[in-house]
This record gives sequence, C-alpha cells and structure tokens, in this order.
Amino acid sequence: MTGQLRADAKRNRDQILAAARELLVNQGVGVPMEEIARHAGVGVGTLYRRFPDRVALLRALSVHTVEHMTELARTALRTEPDAWSALSRFVRESVALRLGALRSIVDPQLRSALHQSDEIRSARRDLLHIVEQMIITAQADGSMRTDVGVVDVAMLVSLHLKRPFDVPGTMPEELDARLTQLMLDGLRPASATVLPGKPTTLADVDWHADHEL
Repeated sequence: MTGQLRADAKRNRDQILAAARELLVNQGVGVPMEEIARHAGVGVGTLYRRFPDRVALLRALSVHTVEHMTELARTALRTEPDAWSALSRFVRESVALRLGALRSIVDPQLRSALHQSDEIRSARRDLLHIVEQMIITAQADGSMRTDVGVVDVAMLVSLHLKRPFDVPGTMPEELDARLTQLMLDGLRPASATVLPGKPTTLADVDWHADHEL
C-alpha cells in the first residue's frame, strides 16, 4: 500500500508540473492555481499540499525542467554514435521545450530568486557537466571548434531561446529549426573565425553565484 501511495503521489506531482508548464507558457504566470489543478486532474487541496504557493511551484518546475534536460543529455550521449551528434540532438530537443517562453513570463526578481536556489543551481551544474563532456569529446575528435567552452554554448542557446519577436507568416517551429541549425553550424570547425578572449568554462562562472544559465 505504501508503494502505491508513493506512486500516486509521484504521478500527481508529475501531472501538476506538466499542467503548470503548459498553462504558464500559454497563459502567463498569473494563471490561477485552481486552473492548474483542474488541468492536472487533481484537487486544489492536493496541489497546495505539494506546492503551498506559486513560488514553490515555480521552483519545483525549474528543477523538474533542468532534470528533464539532464536526462535528454544523458540519453543523447548514450544512444548517439558520436559526441557531436549527441550535442546537436540535445540542443534541438532543448529548443523544442520552449524554455524561452517559460522564462519570459517570470518576473525578473522572482527569476533571480529562483536561480539562487541551491537545488536549482545543483541541478543546472549537473546538466552543464554532461554537456561539457559532449563538447570536450567532440572537440577532441575534430567535429567541433576548439575555441569555445560549455558556458559559451549554454549562453548561445539561451540567447536563441530569448527570441525577441515572432516573424509574421513564419511557423515558430520552422524558425526555431533554422536558427538552431545556424547556431550549430557556427560551432563546427569549418566555420571557425578566431574569437576574442578564451573559451568560457564552468570554472569561470563559479565565481558568480547568481549567474543565470
């Protein structure tokens, strides 16, 4: 019985987070908690027992999203034939999550508070270590330019996700695919132009506790 209760609790939590992500992206951060509960198929009391307020829900959603991305990265690294293919797949799958839309609806002060959460920072660090492994391996086999680091790539993806406006008459998926391919092509050695400075690594940003990635 205890195992069943745990399974039910996990299922409820996953349903709430999935519903919250969908509604927040489509309707904005002000969507009522009651609407999230209804969309998740759970009672309002169940939602508030798991997440007593909106900040707690957003914090859990942030961790859940980063953990999901980490699993995407691990799967790509395990199943793709080489590191460049794994990195390319991971970047495309990350873009498909529409993280830019989710990020844009969160108030800057709240976003800063979320990024300072130890749980979120730990999850993000785990993700970046896996991506760094992809990059180092791809650079070693000659499939990726050698003058970039994991933070350079993470910031590049982040900038891509912050699309400033939609282009009329263009499907968002098509535009994302075009921009993603342009970004990936820029990481290939054949397109390399000498960059100023040196590659930015995790060690470089560890000095800044509130750095957003």
